[in-house]
Amino acid sequence: MEWVSHPARERPWSTVLLLLIMILAAVAATAVGGNPWWGILGFLLLFASLWSYFLPCRYIMDDRGVRKRSLFGEEKMTWDRVRSIVPDRYGVLLSPFPEPSRLAKFRGLSVQFSGNGREVLEFVRDRMGSRGPGTERQG
Repeated sequence: MEWVSHPARERPWSTVLLLLIMILAAVAATAVGGNPWWGILGFLLLFASLWSYFLPCRYIMDDRGVRKRSLFGEEKMTWDRVRSIVPDRYGVLLSPFPEPSRLAKFRGLSVQFSGNGREVLEFVRDRMGSRGPGTERQG
């Protein structure tokens, strides 16, 4: 299973609102800092922190695991490392922890849907099925 997720393109109204907020924050940083470079730096830092929203990512799922390819490289997670999943409206977090943990967002792999949420969750659940109940948490 393979697809490209590009949330900024898939949710145009959210993208417009987010860009307006980022521009307002940059204008405020310029006003407070007294120099336009503060605004530019602030805008770039916000963009960098939200790169997975603005830039497309390619996901590849197979019997071995999941690969996420982006401009910044490739992340991988094999199915034997996935201990629980946390689905939400826009994707699923594959967690290496069997119980809820704040570290899951840093140690796990976030998989974004692209109109294929049902298929992705079915694929993940099929791979997790042999582990029994308790492998899924609501996000």
